[in-house]
Amino acid sequence: MRMKVIIGFLFFITTNWLYSQVMITEAYANTPANEMLRYNKKVNGVYTGEIIDKKKHHRGEFIEIYNFSDKDVNLKNWYLKDTQGVFWFPEITIKSGKFLIIAYSVLPYNTTPFTELFTTTAGKENQIIYQDKIILRNKKDRISLGYSFNGYILLDKSEMIWEFGNEPAYNYVQNVWSTPGEFYNVKSIQYHPDPQTTIDPNNQPNNYDLYNYTATPNPLEAEYTLDRESYDEIVKEDFQQNYSFLDWSDNVNFLVNKLCPIMIEKISQTPTGSYSGNGENCFSYDIAGNMIMGSNCGNNSNPPIVTSGYSTDELEDIKNNINIYPNPTRAIDQYNVTIAWTGPATSKIQSLQVFSSTGILIYSYTPGSNTTAFNLQNQLPGAFVANFILITGQVVSKNILRW
Repeated sequence: MRMKVIIGFLFFITTNWLYSQVMITEAYANTPANEMLRYNKKVNGVYTGEIIDKKKHHRGEFIEIYNFSDKDVNLKNWYLKDTQGVFWFPEITIKSGKFLIIAYSVLPYNTTPFTELFTTTAGKENQIIYQDKIILRNKKDRISLGYSFNGYILLDKSEMIWEFGNEPAYNYVQNVWSTPGEFYNVKSIQYHPDPQTTIDPNNQPNNYDLYNYTATPNPLEAEYTLDRESYDEIVKEDFQQNYSFLDWSDNVNFLVNKLCPIMIEKISQTPTGSYSGNGENCFSYDIAGNMIMGSNCGNNSNPPIVTSGYSTDELEDIKNNINIYPNPTRAIDQYNVTIAWTGPATSKIQSLQVFSSTGILIYSYTPGSNTTAFNLQNQLPGAFVANFILITGQVVSKNILRW
């Protein structure tokens, strides 16, 4: 927020766009109507006690948004909010380089089509959304556009704020919906790229170099917008900053236990003939089958022992006796992870390797005991794969989650 304190009648108005695909470009708050929310009905000078709802007089208020990315954006899970209300968008797409209008209407009754108030929007009804959750305040308000990963953590991406030193004059025009041209006589608040603050003794800001400024309303158009940007770059930056907000709590067990198993059998061959103790060699292979070592076996005159590997049930039993905790690991745990194995898994694990989701080896361990520990503090949130290479050459795998 940019703010300069100036003595006098202060008009302060600012907007802010965070790293987003969509921005707020215009807000129309001071409609030519009586904006009391409700009033007591009076008959022959006497109050009757009957409360009359006057929200319908906010008809014509709108917020305009613009997609400045190079791809269409689905607004599902996006919202608009002000100081008192939140409006969640339906599953609607805002096309690249296009605008949408979010117009106030008392739904589903007392509705005047927006195109009758702002006739320049006629034929563009598919770019107009009606809502009754947000009523804009004339003197002071703050509107935010953003989205949520999980329905309760709101990430504001663009906002517009305005404040007049005094309450703006009422612009009531009787039956204004019958004279739509009156709407063009009241200025709207619009985005401007050069931030400034302005004093005006009449509490009406001029239009010179305001970050937001007031001008004749022009819904579904804008004099100033941001340059087109790459959607992929915007999303990449956004997820790098906010990926930790993802909540996997409903799917933790599935992610931990339902890893696609990797079964690599150790294949051994017994050479024919006799062994003199001098001509035999012993070889070691990695889990991909590449030879990593070859050496003479010394005086062992017996052929190597061949194993056919563990059965599926035995492998499952070994896996079930490998414990990873805490899983998921979080900041409260300092992202520490402990792995221990007991029972059928004892003495059957030859080595342990932990990989990131991109396949980078981040930890390895050759068992000297049945437990080991490591830390994921410096890793990005996500899923990690722990591969347990057994003495038979077979592999069992388990997932580790870092929140």
